[in-house]
Order: sequence, then structure tokens, then C-alpha cells
Amino acid sequence: MASDLTSAGFAFDPDWYWRIVEGDGTFGAAAARACLIPLGTLAHGRFELDAVEAVADDRIVHFRINGAAIAIEVGIWCARASADRFVMDLNRHLRRVDHAFALVVPRRYELRGVLLPRSILAEYDRDPFLIAPSVRPGWRRFASGTRNPQT
Repeated sequence: MASDLTSAGFAFDPDWYWRIVEGDGTFGAAAARACLIPLGTLAHGRFELDAVEAVADDRIVHFRINGAAIAIEVGIWCARASADRFVMDLNRHLRRVDHAFALVVPRRYELRGVLLPRSILAEYDRDPFLIAPSVRPGWRRFASGTRNPQT
């Protein structure tokens, strides 16, 4: 049975919600780095994720999983699409350690990153809180293009 994701994982700074969910910005290597650093903390005791670096042009993020060097090209286009593609690419690499990463929006204005055993990711296929990896109903839960009240 699937567990409750609304308080799982780590919370992103509220600005990332606006960038990714509301499309109020970009998602480049700096954003990928913001995912990977706390993910490394969550992974502690399961596998090692370290040496996270974003390339200066904001297009590539480098890191290591259990000592294996990895580079993911991160798009600078639409934040939602870039975030989703990054999560799918990251999950391809996490497959070798039998885990998956997901972006979760438990309530409006809150974005969380969750590390799951790969074997249970399918249990969340219809979970409306899970927005990435896509092919999920979660992207349709929120209106896009609404104004950030913090600006």
C-alpha cells in the first residue's frame, strides 16, 4: 500500500514552486542542483549521491552516485517540461541503486522532493500529488500562469 507523500522527503524553497508548477521562471542546472543536494541527504544509508556541481551556463549538472560520475543536460525552456525531463533522466540513473525521485505538490504553494524505492513508484501512478515524473494527473491539478503573490 502506498504511503502518504504529503509530508515525505524534503521541502523546496517556495520560489521553486512558482518556477516549476506555475511556470514563473526557468529550470536549469541550478534548479537541478537544488534537487540533488537535499536528495543526497535523503539517500544517506541507502546509496551515496555527492559531488553535485552545476555548470556555469546552467545547462549541465554533474554528480556521482556510488562513485559513478554522471552528467545530466538540463533544458532551460519551459520550467515544467525541464523539471519533468530532469526527473526522468535522474530516475534512469537511480535505477542502478533501485530508487526513484519524484516531485510532489501536497498543497498549493508547496513543492517537495521524495526518494522512493523504485519497486513502489507504480503505486503512485494515479496519485494527484505526484507531478513528476509525468504521465500523471498531478500537472492538471493546478492552474498555470497565476501570479506569484510574493513578487
